[in-house]
Amino acid sequence: MSSDQQHIDQLLERYLTLLNEYTQLRTQLSTFQADVYHSIARANFSGERGMRYGQDQYDERMRASRRVTITNGEDAIPRVTVARTSEDTTTVSEESTTVEEVHEDTGDEDTEEKERKARNDDPLRWFGILTPMPLRDAQRQSIKVVEGVVPRLVSVNAEMQHVEIEVRRARKRRAKASAKSKGTDEGAAVIMGQEVKAGV
Repeated sequence: MSSDQQHIDQLLERYLTLLNEYTQLRTQLSTFQADVYHSIARANFSGERGMRYGQDQYDERMRASRRVTITNGEDAIPRVTVARTSEDTTTVSEESTTVEEVHEDTGDEDTEEKERKARNDDPLRWFGILTPMPLRDAQRQSIKVVEGVVPRLVSVNAEMQHVEIEVRRARKRRAKASAKSKGTDEGAAVIMGQEVKAGV
């Protein structure tokens, strides 16, 4: 097996591995999305009369709580990561420490102000103090999607495109080398034929 063909086989093996991961990530994404919608539906079903949880309750407090970073990895393949912003507060609702407890323990007014702002910016707090558990589940599932599944899905897709390009280039190199080798062989055959005719 030629080195070019071996390289192509390695690239195709890598591509199939990425394709398998990509398919699994798409399945995870679909499952998480279905779970999020199901959790929101459960929250609306069990919520107070006339209370609906959805984008109609969004207001000027809406802020991005995650920041996307794109870096060039090996072979200049884009790598996508998502991290919490410095102002992100979506985890405050999961903490057991209250504003009063923090204030009593530290006596720091700045800390109290940060905690108050955190509670105001947490989307779950927009719907009241007693947030239904299904709505909390929807938030946790959404965070998993945004922080884990989607960035990896985009990164894998970018790497697959890179491998496709590398495969095409490797095949072109193999075709050129084959044509060159074939041309050399034909030239040698012509020379040998001429020598035989000349009685050499």
